[in-house]
Formats: sequence, C-alpha cells, structure tokens
Amino acid sequence: MSDDAELPYWLALRRAGLGSTNFALLLNHFGSIGAAWEASPKALADAGVEPKYARAFGQAKANFDRRRELELLERHDVRVYTWLGADFPSSLRDIPQSPPVLFAKGSLGPQFVEAVAVVGTRHVTPYGRQATEAFSEALAKAGVAIISGLARGVDAIAHRVAVEQGVPTVAALAGGIDKVYPRENEGLSRRILENGCLVSEYPPGIPARPDYFPRRNRIVSGLAKATLVIEAGEGSGALHTANWAFEQGRDVFAVPGPIFSRQSQGTNQLIRENTARLVATPEQLCEELNLLAAGRQMALTEAGGQQEAPREKQSQPPMRAPSTTPEEGKMLHWLQDQPRHIDEIVRASGLPITVVSSTLQLMELKGLVRQERPMVYTMA
Repeated sequence: MSDDAELPYWLALRRAGLGSTNFALLLNHFGSIGAAWEASPKALADAGVEPKYARAFGQAKANFDRRRELELLERHDVRVYTWLGADFPSSLRDIPQSPPVLFAKGSLGPQFVEAVAVVGTRHVTPYGRQATEAFSEALAKAGVAIISGLARGVDAIAHRVAVEQGVPTVAALAGGIDKVYPRENEGLSRRILENGCLVSEYPPGIPARPDYFPRRNRIVSGLAKATLVIEAGEGSGALHTANWAFEQGRDVFAVPGPIFSRQSQGTNQLIRENTARLVATPEQLCEELNLLAAGRQMALTEAGGQQEAPREKQSQPPMRAPSTTPEEGKMLHWLQDQPRHIDEIVRASGLPITVVSSTLQLMELKGLVRQERPMVYTMA
C-alpha cells in the first residue's frame, strides 16, 4: 500500500469514473491530483474538464471518505499503482488510453520483462484447447509469464497451464479485484494469486460490465511484449486484444485454424490482413520471440547449472491430445459448434442416454463441459 498522501484522491476520482483523458488534463493544468482536488468548478472548466465529469468530480468530493477508501483496499489486500508512482508498470505507461490507476492483488506485481498475452474464444473447440495447452506450455517452459483475461475457454486454459507449470500469470479483470467474472473461475483466480496476480483499472466493489471488457483488453496486451490469438470468431473479444496490441506497437501472432470452423474465422482473418504473423507450432512462436535460448538456459539452471555441449535443434514434439475417453471425445465433437440439449447429443452420438448422462457428469467434474441451462451442455 502506498503512503502517498494524495492516493485517496486518485482513488475517489477513479471511482467517480474519471479516466486517462481527465487525469491528464488535471495533472497538466494543476500539477498534481491534490491541487486539482481543491479546484473550483470554474477552475475545472478552465482546465478543459467536460461538465458531466466536473459534476462527477463534485459528487466524488461530496461523498469522499478517506478512511473507507483505504480500509476497502486493506480488506481485500489490494495494492495500488498510479501514473506518478515509480512502480507503475512501464509497459502500460505510454500505451494509448493508459489506465491512470491500476489495482493489483497477488504474490507478485503485474510487471514482467518476459510476458506474452494468450487470448481466444470462450467457446473453444478440442483443436483450440489442444493448441492453447501446447503453446502455453512452451511459453511456460521458456520462463515466460502468461497474461490473459480469465474468461472461459482459451483464457482459462492458458492461466491453468501457467499455474501448473509454476510460472507467473496475470489475469486482467473487467471489474473490481473482488468481482471475479465468470464466477466459475474463482477457484482458478485463487491459484493465480499464489504465483502471479489479478489486475484491474476498476476499484474494489465495481462489478464487470459489457463495455468494460473491450477496454480491459488494452491492459492484457499492454502488459505483454506480444499477443498470441488462438481461435477467435468474428467479433471475438480476442480480436479487440489483437487490435490493441497492434496499435500499441506490440507483436501479434495467430494460430491458423480450419477454414470451416467459425471459431477460426477471426484468427485466419488476422493472418490474411497481416495484422498477425502465422505461427503453426509452439517452436515457431518461441523462435519469433527469441525464447529458445532462454528456455534452454532455464532448463540448465533447474538442473543445477551444469553445462552441456550444444546440440542440434530438435523439432517440437507434436501437440498433446486432450486426455479424454472415446465417449468424451464424441461429446466434445458434438459440442464444439454450439450448446446442445442432452437429447440432441444422444441422437447425434448414437450412445445410450445412460452413457451420455454419466459421461457428461464426469466431464463437468473435469471442467471439460458445463451446463448452460438445465440439460443443455456447452464447452467449458
């Protein structure tokens, strides 16, 4: 927790909805947020603050409770980074619409020298799941922190692989630190805290909103040196992340997908438009990012620093198939395009209702599927 005397003012104005444009206006005109806090409505207007934000500023001052703001952060064990702080992530400082305040919780801070954003569709197919696991594992073995948005599908898989491999992972939220969305990922979020962190530009207590997700994506890409897109349909939020990364001057990569898969239309389009570079294997991505040497050095360090003679580069092992039974494979095949009622799965798979029901229950426990509504299942 910073002991900066002006920190509560940053918190109050952020809670009032002021963003990067208005914080920049206040700092440029008044020199500090503390001085801006004491400004009159006329002075705010002279600084260029729009009337609706000036009204929000006034409401923030009227409702301000320094102790409440600081106690809320302490209760949720939240750290705060502001633009003027020396520990504000340098990777975010100069991006377009840089968040003036960043909230973080976890065992580590949000800044890493080597970090890659891994993003994609919520409705991941078996192909997408396999690719996400393989690429995330390769990044983890190279010692790279993985950044994502804690959404269902590709995001959650990437975070899980990082946790299992013991490398830091950062989840950027579209609401307050205490408002994990979706709720089903709360368990995963607690595991992330053990060797990484959650970050948000929104104060605790602020729930996620649909319009917050696209803005959240600029933080996902901004914290990373590169963004990898794995499966993204038209209009997918992952495409927003890729566009943010492109605007921020970061490298963008995409895994090509089947031409008839709706979940791959967006990634294939990124490649066709040259917004993203094609990577067909984890090794190709590591080569593009110059991570192969880093991965070998990390392996040597873990082995006790023993040196070994250089060897010819070996080909990347093929991506692992998901650990599933034949029956589960059939279920995944019939769920890859859209949610389906259990009766429809029975007809499509040709399996008895008892087998389908018990298999889906086990798959739900494994985290492979979830019930979207009673008796209707979809990919987890």
